[in-house]
This record gives sequence, C-alpha cells and structure tokens, in this order.
Amino acid sequence: MNDFGVESELKHFVQGIHKIAILGIGNDLRTDDGVGPYIVKNLSIDDSDVLVENVGSVPEAFARPLAEFGAERIIMIDAADMQKQVGHIELVTKDRIKGITISTHSMPLSLLMLYLEQETGAQTVLLGIQPQNLQFGEGLTPKIYEVAIGIVKMLKRVLKNR
Repeated sequence: MNDFGVESELKHFVQGIHKIAILGIGNDLRTDDGVGPYIVKNLSIDDSDVLVENVGSVPEAFARPLAEFGAERIIMIDAADMQKQVGHIELVTKDRIKGITISTHSMPLSLLMLYLEQETGAQTVLLGIQPQNLQFGEGLTPKIYEVAIGIVKMLKRVLKNR
C-alpha cells in the first residue's frame, strides 16, 4: 500500500475521535526494530488528547495507563515482516494480522491487540513497516530512516486535521 492509502486509512480511523494513543513498539538495539521507538521519539504533538509513548518490547504492560488515559483509538507502530519490499508501510487491523511476524515481542500482535482492546475499550490498529535488518545494532538502516521521517510527518498531518 502506498503512503497516501495509509494516510487516508489513518484519517478515517481517528476522525472525530478525542483520545488517541500512539505506541512505538520495538527494540532500538536491533537495527530496524527500533523504528517504532524512533518515530514516537520524534513525534512532538502538543495535544493533551494524544498520548505518545515508547513502550519498547512489552507493550502489554502499558494497558493500564492506556485505560486510565481513556484511549478510544490505539495506533501501534512497529517493524513487521509482511513479506513485502523494504520500507513498505501498511495499516493492519487485528483480523488482518495473521501471517505477520514480529520476532522481538513476547506476545503475538493479534493477541496484544485483542488484549489492549479488552482492557481499554479502544480500537487498535498496527502501522507496520517492513524492515530491512533486525540484527543487533544501533540505528535504522537508511531506507527505514527515510520511511520513519515520512511517517512522523504523516502522523502530524493526520492528528492535526482530525
């Protein structure tokens, strides 16, 4: 899916919604798996109705703060092996998530999404990014860095115009 399609889907997902949480998932010591944390670190949103958090490799531990915040929509951002070309981004719902692997997390993403929805009452979606490299190492590969910068800009547009 191209960036415009993802942006359009994200706009629809958050349209008219007050409380939105954006979670950066991943391990920044595993090269491109750090893309989620990188994006949230660089996403400066001055809006008390938007919660932006780096939840690392254990996003399930963040369920209570999400519920207390009153999140209505949760956007999880993570490197995801979708068997696509490097840098491909896709918005994935829990019913479409089968077959996508995230090797660095203790809970399958479909279960994580279901768990967060049950604990918070929010709807969840994954903004998945096809990584190039998940080996140990710091810093994103050049292609994923470029994609991450584009996603930061896209999220700012989507959240500003909701």
